[in-house]
Amino acid sequence: MQITYVFALTLGMFTCALAFASEVDFALLDDNSDGLISRSEAAKVSLVADAFKRLDTNRDGALSAKEFKHFNKHL
Repeated sequence: MQITYVFALTLGMFTCALAFASEVDFALLDDNSDGLISRSEAAKVSLVADAFKRLDTNRDGALSAKEFKHFNKHL
């Protein structure tokens, strides 16, 4: 049970740090290191999740590093 609390606390701190950072790090969101951010990976940070549809300019359901760059420009 302690591990669950530690994990939840760590995840919460990670999410807050990303939300308040001046730039969101692409690599931190790309959990599976495939070079793309999926909707589920983007969901970790509400700012990214909210902008996902607008950022996904080629409408392939994932954000490339190039597409994601626009997010950080407009933070």
